[in-house]
Amino acid sequence: MDAKKLEEQSVLFADKFYNDIVKSVERIDKKLVAEIALLLFNAKENGKQIFFFGNGGSHSIATHLTCDLGKGTKITGKKNQKFYKVFALDSEAWLTAQANDGKEPFTEGDYPGTYNHGYDGIFVGQMENFIQKGDIAFGISSSGNSPNVVNALLYAKEKGATTVAMVGFDGGKAASIADKVILVATDKGKYGIVEAVHEVIHHYIYELAKKLEAGE
Repeated sequence: MDAKKLEEQSVLFADKFYNDIVKSVERIDKKLVAEIALLLFNAKENGKQIFFFGNGGSHSIATHLTCDLGKGTKITGKKNQKFYKVFALDSEAWLTAQANDGKEPFTEGDYPGTYNHGYDGIFVGQMENFIQKGDIAFGISSSGNSPNVVNALLYAKEKGATTVAMVGFDGGKAASIADKVILVATDKGKYGIVEAVHEVIHHYIYELAKKLEAGE
């Protein structure tokens, strides 16, 4: 393929890709996203903990959200400010140790969900040390079917936490479990679209959090 033809095809693909993202953003339930952002803010005000978790690209979004809410919402000079007690379930040592343990700690411990491998419990194994009633478990998954995300949502619900799922495609199992669901509806396999829009939602939540913190 010659250079001119390649450039033309690249431009056509870019147009379609960006148009798909714009359409997906336009279909977001913005009222629901605002409610969830306020849910996180109120959790912070009431001293509750918030746990973010996901795999791959969703794992990166979870850590990014944790950083933004935990550090980025602090206002210099604001006295007695309450901070977001946010945790990304991303400890490399803990993740790999938990995955290496196998399924037995979970199947023999009678945890809710399905465990075929230690990896299916990597988020439950971290979260269980800290989670309390009234906390928030926020799972991120494009498919909504990642066993470790689904298991974590089930475990959190059992412990009395509020569960949030930010998902794509048709929502998967996570959408049927979580108390609140942010769905970026796409054809299955459209990871690039879903993760891009999840990042838009992430930054909306963060920017609103800053405004709420500032009393604007």
